Amino acid sequence: MFFIAAIIGAIVFLPSIVLNIALACGAPLGMYAMNGRHKVVPKEIRRAFVMPIILQFVALFTILSAGHVLPETIPFGIIRILAFFFAVYLTFYTATVLFSLSAKERHVMGFFAIASTICFWIVAVGTI
Repeated sequence: MFFIAAIIGAIVFLPSIVLNIALACGAPLGMYAMNGRHKVVPKEIRRAFVMPIILQFVALFTILSAGHVLPETIPFGIIRILAFFFAVYLTFYTATVLFSLSAKERHVMGFFAIASTICFWIVAVGTI
């Protein structure tokens, strides 16, 4: 079950990564992020997307490692801590998305946020 939750969680988490990469590259998808404040994210702000993109790839690696989809390359105790960290982080992130002023962010990204948060929690609890 945890294996399947990890795969589903990784799949529903990918649109968030793709969105952040597209926003960092200047795609006109701002209505799906940051409360829809900008249609195209200004160049000065785009650099700020680098760290979240890196963290999202770490989160993706974490869920796949914790769900035993990827081979164990990092001690499992660290993966367990990271799994719970990202589950808690995504819980707060999901709350911010669901209260976004942008209807597109709430409806589209809200679905992905809820689904990935649930999967992260299932996998994190499965590491106990």
